[in-house]
Amino acid sequence: MIDKRPIDRLRDGAISLEVKTPDDDSAISIMITVGDRLLVVKEKGIYEIKPADKIDPDRKNIQVPNTAQRVLPYGSNEPWVGAVLLTGNELLKKEILNEQVDIKGAMSLVLEVTQNIAGAKELMNVFRGTQDAELKKYSMEIKKDHSVILPSISGLANKCKEFFQKSDHALDGLFKIVKIFYPEMNKGGWDSLKNKVDNESTKIDNFSEVLENILPFLHLVRNARNCVEHPRIEQKIITTDFSISPDNQLLPPSIEIVHPKTPQSVVAAVGLMSQTCDSIVEIVESILVFLCNRQIRPITGFPVRVYEFPADQRITENVKYRYGIATENNIIHFV
Repeated sequence: MIDKRPIDRLRDGAISLEVKTPDDDSAISIMITVGDRLLVVKEKGIYEIKPADKIDPDRKNIQVPNTAQRVLPYGSNEPWVGAVLLTGNELLKKEILNEQVDIKGAMSLVLEVTQNIAGAKELMNVFRGTQDAELKKYSMEIKKDHSVILPSISGLANKCKEFFQKSDHALDGLFKIVKIFYPEMNKGGWDSLKNKVDNESTKIDNFSEVLENILPFLHLVRNARNCVEHPRIEQKIITTDFSISPDNQLLPPSIEIVHPKTPQSVVAAVGLMSQTCDSIVEIVESILVFLCNRQIRPITGFPVRVYEFPADQRITENVKYRYGIATENNIIHFV
């Protein structure tokens, strides 16, 4: 046998590295694979591990290290990360779903959706922080000349525009996942999915009713994105900075959506952003559950389906849904 080069012995050996940053020494919750990427999900962040061979595939430089890099500053402690990324990892399993489902493609899209939700949340948090900081700067006491200087948010319209773009990108990624499960879906967007489910020969579940309830929101986000990217008289977003009401109350920055189909009356910007993020997370989780539950391959002797497990029976705290089997007395975990 020919002796291995030192670089080959090093690269062929097991990888051991510490995933720790100055602001995150939390515990590792799970390691997941997304395409050809290895992600470490910690309680306070998500990191990508790149072995030296991925950086230096020809093995020319023995000094090239294995690397760990933070992908998202949100981890398993965040309920929304559990509802989206970790639920996707839990349900998108090739040994359970039908062969025609592109598991790798779907999981890559789940990560993309997660990143866009994180981007929307980051924009919301920065906006909220700026708003709170501005409030602390100013006194609302009326001066002797009967005037008051109001706080303000610089670039308010652009901040709202970026938020709706990120939100729409998240839902667009979700619809791409839908098309993996329903390859025949082309034009028509979410309405085409509703029509598809409505026209099924037998009623499988209450997916149709769920879609009926969420369609208005899905249309609202898409139309809000169109308002900021293609504004017209009848289709636009109106943002208002801090203002004073007729009864002398300070009003926070607000948003109004002008659209013939999905209008939104004046509402506090931070409130709308928060509600939008929460709704997107709930919808992603719900859609993943329905899609996967409908594509479970026949497993002899095991009537497997997706169940919601109570908090004390979950393997991962913020992952509510998992495959299970109903017995006479309870539901047990499957795989």
